[in-house]
Amino acid sequence: MTEKATFSRGMTGLAGAGLITKVLGYARDALLVAFFGGGALADAYYAAFRLMNVFRRTVGEGALNAVFIPLLEKEKTRGRDAERGFFSSSWTLIFLGSVLLAAAGMLFRRELVTLAAWGFKGDPGQLDLTALLAAAFMPHLVFVNAAALFTATLNSARRFFLPALAPAAFSVSVIAVLAAFHSGLGGWLEPRGKMILVAAVASASGLPQALALLPLLRREGYGLSFTNPFRDLKAAPALLAAAPAALTLAQDQVSLLINTLYASFLEPGSITAIYNSARLVQFPVSLFAAAAATLSLPELAARSAAGDAEGFRRRLKPALTASWLIMLPAALGIAVTALPVCRALFEHGKFLPEQSLVTARALFWLALGLPAYGLNKVAASALYAMRRQKAPMLVICGQLALNAALCLPLMRAMGAGGLMLATSLSSWAAALAFLFVLRREAGFSPRSIPLFRPALAAAACALAALALREALAPAGPLAVTVTAVPAAVAVYFTALKVLKVEERNLVTGGRF
Repeated sequence: MTEKATFSRGMTGLAGAGLITKVLGYARDALLVAFFGGGALADAYYAAFRLMNVFRRTVGEGALNAVFIPLLEKEKTRGRDAERGFFSSSWTLIFLGSVLLAAAGMLFRRELVTLAAWGFKGDPGQLDLTALLAAAFMPHLVFVNAAALFTATLNSARRFFLPALAPAAFSVSVIAVLAAFHSGLGGWLEPRGKMILVAAVASASGLPQALALLPLLRREGYGLSFTNPFRDLKAAPALLAAAPAALTLAQDQVSLLINTLYASFLEPGSITAIYNSARLVQFPVSLFAAAAATLSLPELAARSAAGDAEGFRRRLKPALTASWLIMLPAALGIAVTALPVCRALFEHGKFLPEQSLVTARALFWLALGLPAYGLNKVAASALYAMRRQKAPMLVICGQLALNAALCLPLMRAMGAGGLMLATSLSSWAAALAFLFVLRREAGFSPRSIPLFRPALAAAACALAALALREALAPAGPLAVTVTAVPAAVAVYFTALKVLKVEERNLVTGGRF
């Protein structure tokens, strides 16, 4: 099987698992705002969740993948005992570190929330509730960071599907508790108490996520034995030296945390609008860009460790190309259908039409940065596979600083939408910087990625979505969503075929 065919097959599996996880995630978010509304109560929940998510993404999940896999691949060259010893040492460090981090988060919950949502200081009740929800979320770090280590180890063994599916436990748990509330259980609880219970159940969902991966991990020969932290913690120096990489790989969450801080000064519901718009944009990012980064990372790390520069560039090209081929039409399609999609997904129960409008405006401006988000994820992973940590850290720190600088003037002019535009503009600046760094460090030319013909196909996709949006507007937002979105996708891939863009096989598996 050729490298392109292997990549395409892996993308299909990862995208399938991601699709299941994302659909459940959207069902979870739609049910939550339908049950609690899109106002101050939901703002408190999402502000607390965003705070926990920054820690989760910094220490675990995608960040741990990019930091841990190159190190594990290097240990594999030294033999089985070295590989097993490195895993045990890493497990000890991640588990103990997560316990300490969760405990600190619970202890200093009020101070953390004050920093993350400064605008809540003027409303002590809102601040107290957000701090309580943040404390309820913190134990999730222990479970989900353990699951992240298991996922990184399994990805290194070229096991992708189940690790990508396991995070669905979070959504399933929240949906279950909301369904229980809807059926009448917990009727004695006030809305505030119900929201706290939702956060507690969501926090505990990390345990089944980690347990689901254990059998596969043991099949690969890895056990959960602890090393003596005072005698043998050989993974600590390597992982701690790579710690700044984790922060840069969680840049999307840090950017949104910055936006949340600013949004806490806006009208109630702004934080919820930012969260929901980011969730919608994350659909193509997680399904394709993050999948491309995850799939290519073990191979890129192995080629880099072997000193195979040409093989490294050959493996990087399909990852960047697949991300571009999906993110570009997704950006234009989401921007065109933002309002009907938001109304179809969220405008139920206590979620009001004016809240759909705020969410759609935020979504429109955030979607315009999609191609840059995808490129940044793949490029950062590629540079960490080369163990080039300084360059991506500088690029992402510059991006975060630019995002923070743009937020205030754009927020004053455009509200929550301005905050999302700041994120998009700063992401494009980072994308240009990453392309420059990849050319310098890896000899990779951006010209090897097809740009013009996919852009024409994406324009056709957007025009089709726009025409259907206008034609079906009287039928309602659900009719627009279920018709315009798949029709626009079909138009895009048909246009790619007509324009003879052979790289489309990377995301279609050669079936179209």
